[in-house]
Amino acid sequence: MSSPLLPNCDLWAFSLHHYARQGVSDLCLRLQDEHGANVNIVFWTLWLGFRGQLLDAAHLAQAQRKVHAWDQHYILPLRQLRRRLKVEFGTEDNSIEAVRTQIKQAELLAEKHLQQLLESVSGRLEQSAPDNASVMANNLRVYLRTLPCSEALIDALLELIIN
Repeated sequence: MSSPLLPNCDLWAFSLHHYARQGVSDLCLRLQDEHGANVNIVFWTLWLGFRGQLLDAAHLAQAQRKVHAWDQHYILPLRQLRRRLKVEFGTEDNSIEAVRTQIKQAELLAEKHLQQLLESVSGRLEQSAPDNASVMANNLRVYLRTLPCSEALIDALLELIIN
């Protein structure tokens, strides 16, 4: 796993670093839009593995309960509004694009807060074996196997993140 990140980096820095990698954002949006994945939880599972923390179904459920209301009441409405503006008005009107940009910034701040909530439940997880790549893969599968998501899609994301 080639990454300049330190194991003690926060979830937000980890997410931004990996989301910017070639192909990751497209695959994450596909997981989100076609399979109902929460991309913040996707990165949380990977971040835990990067830190050597093994995720189990009970801790996943606890984390999902912790972030559900924030995601449903704030992040999703902002995302829907931003996307609806693009569908209704396109991207040609600069003043509408300025509004969309502000909404996107609010959405990102809301996602950053959600990631802080996820970090708050991370300390209770045990450290695992030193092979962090396999822990990352395990953790991602713990989450994505709860969704209608193929192993091929999971493997594709792992290939982009870990290698």
